[in-house]
Amino acid sequence: MHKLCTNMPSRSDKKERRVMETVKVVISGVGGQGTLLASRILAEASINAGLSVKIGETYGMAQRGGPVMGHIQIGGKAYNPQIRKGEADALVAFELAEATRRGITYLKEDGLALVNSRITAPVEVISGMVPYPPKNKLLSLLNKVTKNVYDFDATKLAEEAGDSIATNVVMLGALSKSGVLPYDEEILLKTLEESLHPRFLELNMRAFNLGKNAFKRL
Repeated sequence: MHKLCTNMPSRSDKKERRVMETVKVVISGVGGQGTLLASRILAEASINAGLSVKIGETYGMAQRGGPVMGHIQIGGKAYNPQIRKGEADALVAFELAEATRRGITYLKEDGLALVNSRITAPVEVISGMVPYPPKNKLLSLLNKVTKNVYDFDATKLAEEAGDSIATNVVMLGALSKSGVLPYDEEILLKTLEESLHPRFLELNMRAFNLGKNAFKRL
């Protein structure tokens, strides 16, 4: 398992960082889902909001289907790049099985679990090492930790926007309406505009808005 940790201070042209209680978000998925890109966009948006941020990343086998996780700590004082188990305010899970195998251990009691219900088989399933567990069993495991479980097919919404590759942006859109983030969704949108290639901007704006609307309906 590889790890990367980064302190991301506010830029000199930003207003002085606000001191606040740390908001802790874990993003989990498998290789190829854009998990780390979503983590970095979330961290950059926090800087644009004038907040300090610490980001830690872990990833397993460097191949499609390997486990990937981002730890984002926004505001306040965070000394360890990895969020302690049982302390995350939100788990944003791009893949349900990975959410219950790794991500769930970081979520605090009654934290927010935002889950993409579309199955993307982890490498252990692809290789035949283990079968994919039943969806209702996986959701039951999440419900034992928190009553705030919101699952929806984010990949389907990304496909409606134009390409399944935008699943990560759909999930960010949903997160923006959850009330977890300590800044307005406009800051996250502006960061997306600055971070993504112009060629894919329209696609990702559609994906973001579909994610927002999906959360409002949950």
